Amino acid sequence: QHLDGHREQVGVFGTHTVKPVPGTLYESIVPDASTDVPTYHHQSVDRVGRNLVVSAYAEDGTAEALELPAPAWALGVQWHPEMGEDTRVMAALVRAAS
Repeated sequence: QHLDGHREQVGVFGTHTVKPVPGTLYESIVPDASTDVPTYHHQSVDRVGRNLVVSAYAEDGTAEALELPAPAWALGVQWHPEMGEDTRVMAALVRAAS
């Protein structure tokens, strides 16, 4: 399931826009209508697993974030939240872990 447009070139991180799904954990962390995220991937989720919820999409409809509904804190993203200037996802992980 190769994707075009989710990485700039081989060996170079790029960015693309993701949009949160209202009412999700991701949206509570990043409530912006859309956010540019640091990315380097060329594959994505094909089928969403049981009990998982898509919580952010790329502009082309690719699922970019998945989570388990509360009470668990489980959030998976298909970008690199540890890179770039927007540290909200990483800060939320640290808060949840503490």
